[in-house]
Amino acid sequence: MIWTLRCRIERGGDGRAVVEGRASTPAEVVRASIAALNRGDIEAALRYCADDIVVWVPSPQLDGQEIRGKQQLRALLEASEAQWPDMWSAVKTLVVDGDHVAVELVAVATHNGQRIAQPMAAFYTVREGVIVRQSCYFDLAALIELVRQTGS
Repeated sequence: MIWTLRCRIERGGDGRAVVEGRASTPAEVVRASIAALNRGDIEAALRYCADDIVVWVPSPQLDGQEIRGKQQLRALLEASEAQWPDMWSAVKTLVVDGDHVAVELVAVATHNGQRIAQPMAAFYTVREGVIVRQSCYFDLAALIELVRQTGS
């Protein structure tokens, strides 16, 4: 699948890309958000999120953890970036149904010199060009065990 992002990219005074325009379709919004996170650009990723975004992620509790709003999401993303600074995600499959986007990904990172790759699935709801809801699924128990075995 080929996707396009409807925007113009220029170089700013510091050499970083400056984007004019926005992703417009739900698929473009999700891909742009993932691309920003892959660059480690949390602020750019948050621009694709509603102020009152709701994100569900696995946690040690069976019912997971719900993150509400950009501020809580920023804190989560900053903690993740600190723990896994070289993490990036490759999109394997992306399916769109109206405002809903389902994504199969593989997240890749390094922990104590060991390269790890973890399959993930994420489900997004996009309205008016921003992500309003996201649920992300991955094997948290396996990740915790790996970190425990290789040391934090």
